[in-house]
Amino acid sequence: MGRSKQISVGGRTDALASCYHERVLVELREAHPEMMFIDARGARPAASSRERTNAAKRGSASGAPVAVARKRSDPRKWAAAILQRIARGELDVAVMDARWIPLQTPPTVVIAAILERTNPFDVLVSSENLILDEQPESTCIAASEPVKRGQILYYRPDLKLVEGSDDFDELLAMMKQGEIGGFIYPASDTEALNQQENVVEVFTTSICTPLAGQGALALLARRDRKDVVAALGDLNDPSTAAEVELERLFLELVTKDGRGPVGVLGNVEGGDFEIEAAIAEPDGSEKIVGEIRGHLADRVRLVGKLAGEILQSGGGEIVASFRKARGNG
Repeated sequence: MGRSKQISVGGRTDALASCYHERVLVELREAHPEMMFIDARGARPAASSRERTNAAKRGSASGAPVAVARKRSDPRKWAAAILQRIARGELDVAVMDARWIPLQTPPTVVIAAILERTNPFDVLVSSENLILDEQPESTCIAASEPVKRGQILYYRPDLKLVEGSDDFDELLAMMKQGEIGGFIYPASDTEALNQQENVVEVFTTSICTPLAGQGALALLARRDRKDVVAALGDLNDPSTAAEVELERLFLELVTKDGRGPVGVLGNVEGGDFEIEAAIAEPDGSEKIVGEIRGHLADRVRLVGKLAGEILQSGGGEIVASFRKARGNG
């Protein structure tokens, strides 16, 4: 019997995304050898040496770390764009970090599978292998997300937190050149890049609650492609899918569109769950936390209760201030 038509699998083209993309292709091909899954990402765009040099010069001239001067691409915009490609039928499958899936997806697109979660926490990579408690006062630490910068500053207000890129090699080079003293990075991404040897500390939620969906990979497809959706579903991990659902539900309840300095982590075991959440001022001046546990069957009510409590305890003001400062209040 001949093979079915090619099924295009797309995603980001950076080094980290490539690790995840290749993992998914292997798993799909092993699970469904009768189907032809092809890599449809295209060539990876690379910055020229001149662009990198100019970026470094801009940072040096201003006296600020390159992490501040360099413009960070918004992964959420990329995610929205690739979802539109699926909706238009230009792509069959998207491999996507669950952190960046918009809360509102096109009606023709479905999250067909969430792969088994890896380490959801954040880690610290630092010069001289110093953990957070050992960092000298005013040490410059880079972190890509406002909620992570806010939580670290809440714990160590004497440090200097700056926005960093999502490129591990770039951050590591900056650290070795003395431009930053260290950086915060997702543990799952560090493991995917085989960079565990550089990790100094793994943060529990007592210090830094991660972003919703961190450590989880999602596969999305057109809802009407029943064959593709079914094939992707064979890779779905029910516990991880339930955790991501809980986290996205909380995020939607407190931000509506996912934009806000919010960390949330769910844990599902059998029919029970627990969820921890934090909303933090990016400047570290305030942090509101909460947690709740119960049966999955009652998750909507319980997550709603947690969201309401955190918002009423000051989280609502933090989210509103954050959105107003960024022009989407």
